[in-house]
Amino acid sequence: MKTEAVRFSALKNVKETMLTFPLYILTHPFKGFDEMKNGKRGSMAFAIATLIIAGFANIFGSAYTGFVLTGFWEETPFVNIPFVLIFTYSPILLFCIANWSVTAITNGSGSMKDIFLTYTYAMYPMIFLSIIGVAFSRVITLNEADLAMLFFSLGNFLHLFFLFIGLIVVHEYGLFRAILWRFLR
Repeated sequence: MKTEAVRFSALKNVKETMLTFPLYILTHPFKGFDEMKNGKRGSMAFAIATLIIAGFANIFGSAYTGFVLTGFWEETPFVNIPFVLIFTYSPILLFCIANWSVTAITNGSGSMKDIFLTYTYAMYPMIFLSIIGVAFSRVITLNEADLAMLFFSLGNFLHLFFLFIGLIVVHEYGLFRAILWRFLR
């Protein structure tokens, strides 16, 4: 009886970490990122899982994006996995280091962990929309290529939008200070 309660509690914890809270951030970004930083609701396990899924999604996209979007067709595509993973993870690492450096100069209050969590939580919609875009790219014609590109573009826009909001909240900047920080010193 006690093991069922522990198992149910662990399952509820996983649901909260991997599904409920990320969707809460997507629907309430200001409040969600504030709870992530001040309420300690952000999970490093989710961040690492998101990075792993992003790596797989980029490998999947490199291997299976359709002929209409890539312009070439191979029956058995060769994907240089280390190359794809380096180009997936190095921008994240560089962004976190650069953002933390700028934060130290401009008196922001976000730590490296907060910046990393904000980046990975902001990646959530981009990953799934890129997978949908790759799936559509396999079955569309040239006239419908814009539909697949819509998913890729929307994913990138939402990623940047949520990243911007998350960094404003994490660093406790105002909107104008976040945009024009160097002119407001």
